[in-house]
Amino acid sequence: MGHSNMKRREFLGKTALGVISTSLGIPLLKGDSLSAPKPNKIIYRTLGRTGLRIPLVSFGVMNSDSPDLLNQALDMGVKHLDTAHLYLRGNSERVIGEVLEQRGDRDKIYIATKMRLARDREKGVFSLEGTDREPPATAESLYKQLDLSLKRLRTDYVDILYLHSIYTPQMVTYEPLMDALVKVKKQGKARFIGTSTHHDEPNIIRATVDAKIYDVVLTAYNYVQEHKEEVKKSIAYAAKNGVGVVAMKTQGGRRLQEEGEFEVDHKAALKWVLEDENVCTTIPGITTFDQLDTDISVMNALALSDTERTRLEQTANLTGKIYCQNCRACTPSCPNGVEIPKLMRAYMYAKAYGNLSQARSTIAELPPNKGLTACQNCQACKAACRTGINIGRRIKSLLEGELYRT
Repeated sequence: MGHSNMKRREFLGKTALGVISTSLGIPLLKGDSLSAPKPNKIIYRTLGRTGLRIPLVSFGVMNSDSPDLLNQALDMGVKHLDTAHLYLRGNSERVIGEVLEQRGDRDKIYIATKMRLARDREKGVFSLEGTDREPPATAESLYKQLDLSLKRLRTDYVDILYLHSIYTPQMVTYEPLMDALVKVKKQGKARFIGTSTHHDEPNIIRATVDAKIYDVVLTAYNYVQEHKEEVKKSIAYAAKNGVGVVAMKTQGGRRLQEEGEFEVDHKAALKWVLEDENVCTTIPGITTFDQLDTDISVMNALALSDTERTRLEQTANLTGKIYCQNCRACTPSCPNGVEIPKLMRAYMYAKAYGNLSQARSTIAELPPNKGLTACQNCQACKAACRTGINIGRRIKSLLEGELYRT
């Protein structure tokens, strides 16, 4: 998720994320002594046919591997932790496993993780040509990733297992991986299975429902999406058919614009998503105690005020937002066929979320002819964004900064 105002109680601690941040030149802030968790109202919804009762606000454990922050969240009533095989090079899963083992309450907490496998980006299908980061899209690769994740998590099952970052309906229905997911569910290694998506969400959600095997869908959903009404309709379709809905990217980043007077109203943005009762829970990425307090407190007063609603409407219509719509309208304008939406997503992780590690990982996922290497020889970027993003300036920033290393 990310938040704009970084207060003194921020805490990264002596963790792997702290090491990563130090190497990137981000100053670590010393945390205060931990206080007792603040009492908050906890509101539950049911995750579709899974029957899981989950608080409206969960913990996206993408950017943090702080045991203290995780313990605080659990003490405050968080029951659902969302991670992925690749987050923080596996440290996200490791700290979850260590904390839950020490607490002895694994059976009271719901863990979701995600498997990312190779894909052919031009064709929009899974691929058998793998890399170290994206192994071949085979059942064997999925089993191997899952076994390693379970070892890190110190458990013999996860509550939800997702196919990660699906962006075409064809990927949803790729039979070798569908069969593999069904198998691990029968084996008890995953109680429920699903898909996650940041692109073409309405069609991916519907394809997930229509495939008949998936229990959950994790989708980007926020007030700055141009197609949010279509996302809303597809979420209703999922709920009607018993597929549980989890929302991510709910605040659209820590910052709304690189320049401008408007700041993201994180509480209002989160409440906007939760107004949709077909959404079971949200997974904002939390890295500080202040962010945790802010997000959990949303359940104390869930209704949007008129002022909050007006402000969201104003900011949603701004041009040049950091948030990329991932509409892909820009791709035909690039003579080199660069995967511009992926680079814009990396830029968003760095500038809007402050997550340099994930930004670098996103860049590394692209083959050289589709990533920044292909941009090096351009005299001037010809790619154009219909929403006002200055693609050339952002790519130049990625090329000149620490995120890109030849």
